Amino acid sequence: MLYGSKRNVCSKCKAVNMFGETFKNVSIDFISSHPNCTFSSGDMISGEMKFELSKDVKIQHISMTLKGKAKISWTTRRGSGKSRHTRVHSAKLELFKLESIVVQGQNDEITLKTGIHVYPFRCQIPHGDFPSSFVGLHGRICYTVIFGIHRSWHRAKQFESEFKFVNHVDCNNPALLVPISAANSKTVCCLWCVSGPIMMDVRMERKGYVPGEIIQISAEFGNGSSRRVVPKALLVQKQAFYTAGKSTSKIVPRTLVCTMGQAVQPNHSDVYCELMLTIPEDAPTSIANCPILEVEYVVMVSLEISGASNLETLFPIVLGTIPLRQEECRPPPYSMVAKNIV
Repeated sequence: MLYGSKRNVCSKCKAVNMFGETFKNVSIDFISSHPNCTFSSGDMISGEMKFELSKDVKIQHISMTLKGKAKISWTTRRGSGKSRHTRVHSAKLELFKLESIVVQGQNDEITLKTGIHVYPFRCQIPHGDFPSSFVGLHGRICYTVIFGIHRSWHRAKQFESEFKFVNHVDCNNPALLVPISAANSKTVCCLWCVSGPIMMDVRMERKGYVPGEIIQISAEFGNGSSRRVVPKALLVQKQAFYTAGKSTSKIVPRTLVCTMGQAVQPNHSDVYCELMLTIPEDAPTSIANCPILEVEYVVMVSLEISGASNLETLFPIVLGTIPLRQEECRPPPYSMVAKNIV
C-alpha cells in the first residue's frame, strides 16, 4: 500500500487499446479513507499505476486524465415490414475533465527499461454538485482515471479505471424530516348497487432514508363495501433518461420491495395496520442533479379491491447517504400531503 496500512485500496483497470504483449499486468490502485473506497466532491484522489514491460520502450510522456461524464441511449421502433424504422435517442454530458502529466522525459524521449514500473498519482476532484456514480437500464454516470502512454509516431496506449463517486445527501436536512400523510377514498358499484366507501389514511414519519433502513408505514383502513380488500406497500424506483433539452424521455419504473398486510374484511372500519419496507442495501441513492439522468423513489400504499381498481396513495421519498441522527431535534409535527390516485 502506498500511503499507509490504514487506508482502503481498490484496484481495477481496463486497457482501452489492444497492443500486444509489451505492457503486461497493468493495474491502477486507488487509495481512499472511506471504507467502500469512494470519493466525493473536492476529495484528493490518489494511488498508483503499475505495469510490467516485456522489453525496453521509448516514450515521450505519460499523461493522466480525470473525467466525469454521463451518457444515455435507447431505441424506438415504428411501423412494420419494409416501412419499419428504428430511431436512436442519445445524449452525453461532460461533468468535468482534468489533464496532467505523470512522467515527462527531459529531452524528446525517455527509455523505460524491461521490468515493473510503478507511478504514484495524486489529483483533486473538482468542487461541484456532481451526481453519484450510477449504472441504469438506458444510461450511466461514471468517473474514470485514464493513463495515456505517448510515443513518437504511435497512437497513445491508454489504460482506464473507474472509481465510485458519491454525492452526499444528508437525511438530517429539515426538508427530509417532515412527516408526510395522505388520505384517499372511493366507492365501488355492483350492478345497480353502490357500496359504502373504502377509505385509507396513511402516514410516514419522514421523507429521507438511507439504503438498508426500514420504512415504517402507519395506516388506518375502512371497508364499507361488501368486498374483501388487501393492503399492500411497494418501494418503486423510477429511472428517467432525457435527451438534450428533455425533448424526449424514457421512464423506467422498477419495484424493489413489496409487502402485504392482512386483509380487511367487508363492512369493517378503523382497521389499523403497520407495513414495513426494508430498503435494499445496494439501492442507489436519489439523483436529481443531472439533466439527462434522474433516479427517484416512491412509496406506494394501496388497497387491492376484488373486482375493482386499486385505491392508492403515493409518497415521494429521497434515498440519501448520511443517516438520521437520533439526537437531532425533530421539526414540529405538521404534515405534507402526498399525491393521491383514485
